[in-house]
Amino acid sequence: MTLRYGIVEDEPPARSRLKRLMAEAAPGSICVAEAADGEAGLALLGGKPLDLLFLDIEFPPEGAFGLLRRAREAALALPPIAFVTAFDQHAVEAFRWAACDYLLKPVEAPRLLETLARVRPKGEGPDLALVLQALEAARREQAPERFSVLVKGRLRILRWADVSHLDTENRLLFVHTPEGRFVLDRSLDELEGLLAPCFARTHRSAMVALDRVRELLPDPGGTGELRLLDGTRIPVSRDRMAELRKKLG
Repeated sequence: MTLRYGIVEDEPPARSRLKRLMAEAAPGSICVAEAADGEAGLALLGGKPLDLLFLDIEFPPEGAFGLLRRAREAALALPPIAFVTAFDQHAVEAFRWAACDYLLKPVEAPRLLETLARVRPKGEGPDLALVLQALEAARREQAPERFSVLVKGRLRILRWADVSHLDTENRLLFVHTPEGRFVLDRSLDELEGLLAPCFARTHRSAMVALDRVRELLPDPGGTGELRLLDGTRIPVSRDRMAELRKKLG
């Protein structure tokens, strides 16, 4: 199936490079439309259907945030999105929570291939409200208020404020909420800095929301255990104990 894509990017060399890489990575793919600013970008979104949109973040007049806000006002449906950004790894995690992919500038062929492998032709686009939150979070370099998980083929929207803790089991990361536990396609190492200071790592396999802690139960050997408000017990490793005491006040 021919992949039809669009590009919103204000730098002509960047658009040319991306089209050249796409011709190599996905022979037969078609660039349906290009835009260099928000006005043309809005027209692009309202035009021919796309399988994938490459979206720069900074372009006139208001960048991706302004463009997508106007798209929401116009009730336009989004195709799958791959942001093309100069933001660092820390910030762009927000895009992944919004079910988008991202490419760091300058775009490299191996990373583009990973993006294309994630895109399903005629696939459902991301939730626009989540994308706007992700962009705002990336500006502030902090985690968005909400994130998405895949449950039986559908995206489920959850709030970090409802998460009590995260832990790993059989190489899977689980996020725990009052609605149950869900698999999250991330790692604790990725999330540790991004969710601070509201969450704290207690062990190589666990992290907790500090406002869900009822008490800390230290052991004589230097390790310990946290008891959460719902009764859940979380292990605390020796090397995390001192820092955790400070965070709990």
